[in-house]
Amino acid sequence: MSDDPPLPKSYSRTWKSIDSVRKYAKSRYKHLDQRLISQREIRLVDWVLMGISSPQQTILDIPVGYGRFTQTFLEHDLDVTNADLNLYAVLYQREQHHEVAKSLVANVFHIPFPDNSFDIIFNFRLLQHMKFGKERRDILNELRRVTRKWAIVSVYIHTPLHSLQRRLIKRPKRIFMTTDEIWSREIRDAGFTAVKSWWVHRFFHAHKIYLLKKSI
Repeated sequence: MSDDPPLPKSYSRTWKSIDSVRKYAKSRYKHLDQRLISQREIRLVDWVLMGISSPQQTILDIPVGYGRFTQTFLEHDLDVTNADLNLYAVLYQREQHHEVAKSLVANVFHIPFPDNSFDIIFNFRLLQHMKFGKERRDILNELRRVTRKWAIVSVYIHTPLHSLQRRLIKRPKRIFMTTDEIWSREIRDAGFTAVKSWWVHRFFHAHKIYLLKKSI
């Protein structure tokens, strides 16, 4: 029997056709507040890449979802590989970017590449769906294994204000926050150093982006 942690349903979205991915891509950030958050996230990722990337470096986006950041990676002239556990997300990427990016089905807990395969690993809006620290640690260990140097990841960091906000607006419990202390320990234990971090919207959103550097 496998010792792997169970995969939360939210890790592999229940897309059952390319069309369902296409519809999600059009609707996910249609509201103004969500569009502003998305634009902010894209700007931050673009800014991070300006500081660490150079043309033809390799980047793995896992899980890619509907590929919100693929165009940003291509604008930096990166060699892009998109991976996702959901087959239709991958087929959608092949439909959208088959000439400029590689796409494959892959599980972030067992990334099907050798050690040190990519210059940069991108893991965005996944860790907040991991209820247990072991899941986050296992993911971080895999990201460290396959990157040569950099990882860009995002996580939800608990603050009293964000917790109160979620209670008041009765958000569904699909998001699991960690604390700065716990997250910092998990980063170190996985063999990463946190170079810098950015709140997406410090007082209105718990989402935080980290630039990690492989330390061992």
